[in-house]
Amino acid sequence: LSRALTRRLSSLSTPRMDKFATQAQKFVDFVNSSPSPYHAVDSAGKLLQAHGYEHLSERDTWTIKPGGKYFYTRNQSTLCAFAVGHKYQPGNPFAIVAAHTDSPTLKIRPVSAVESVGYQQVGCEMYGGGL
Repeated sequence: LSRALTRRLSSLSTPRMDKFATQAQKFVDFVNSSPSPYHAVDSAGKLLQAHGYEHLSERDTWTIKPGGKYFYTRNQSTLCAFAVGHKYQPGNPFAIVAAHTDSPTLKIRPVSAVESVGYQQVGCEMYGGGL
């Protein structure tokens, strides 16, 4: 995000706005550290680990415990996180919340070598629609 927006967020100084400015700055920092879906998954994983989530491997057998917090990633582009309630019993219901990180973005075309007016270019396409 722009430096002007970052400066504006840091200039908010009323006690009520300080809480919101701090949260907004954390979001700006996350967006700035996540220029692609792959970066977003990596950044989110680091945040989860900083908040006590355990990174699981899909290749391992999991030992899930009541009160545990876990996440796993796939192909560096998918992250699934979940927390188990302290009173959870096998067979009880559970809820799932989901989001995705891949849209909108530029993707390199499968046949990406393009030459135009003597310049070598990389063919890209918009995925998910522009903003």
